[in-house]
Amino acid sequence: MIGLINLSHSDPLYMSFPAGETVRNSAAANMKYLLEGNIEIGMVSLVSFIQNMDKLKLIRSMNIHSRANTVSTILVSKFNYLKDKMKINVTSLTKTTELYLKLVLDRMGISYEIRESEYSDADTLLKTSDYALIIGDNAIEAYSGNLNILMDIGLEFSKQYNMYPVYAVSAAAKNTDVDSSMVNYLDSRIKESSKYVNEAAKLNSIKFNVKEEVMHEYYRSIDYSFNDPVMRTIDYIKDLTEK
Repeated sequence: MIGLINLSHSDPLYMSFPAGETVRNSAAANMKYLLEGNIEIGMVSLVSFIQNMDKLKLIRSMNIHSRANTVSTILVSKFNYLKDKMKINVTSLTKTTELYLKLVLDRMGISYEIRESEYSDADTLLKTSDYALIIGDNAIEAYSGNLNILMDIGLEFSKQYNMYPVYAVSAAAKNTDVDSSMVNYLDSRIKESSKYVNEAAKLNSIKFNVKEEVMHEYYRSIDYSFNDPVMRTIDYIKDLTEK
């Protein structure tokens, strides 16, 4: 069984698999099920994978990264500007994007205080702070409202560090045998996923009450394929977290 992430960024990929081959969970749940042996391959957050490399191995296939603007990793605010000594509420579900945010602000020379929250929606996060980092479907929903979207974190990381922001990777338990035929099969699903972009964009524009163009931009920026730039980012974040 293959565990995909239950966010809209994975919809075209999910649609490309025959029924019954995949389950969709949060990245954290996929990590739990991998370690318990309940799924063979699971997509997990990049930072969580690196923190568990003693138990997991990287599958060089399906991943979630963007080539530039990510759309679904955004800094929002009650204000329309950035300032020094920012206090930012961040959902506890997003260690990887939180790391990219810190790297971006550090390079910009902006000081900040990060406050982790059990909540993930912008309205709740902004009740106790002037700024909030929201990701995934909560970020897509923000495009239908009146929030000030100050920064696309994925885009800024890409511009400042000249690297693709990688959010999730596929992993298996170290004692699980994943042969080349399985990797080839996963790669074939990646290619097949392009056929479902229009359907996913239309469905999610209705679901999130945003323009269909927003969803098409989203899926144009998201890529599932594994390549050298993806590995470069993985190595860079691994080196950072090991220091």
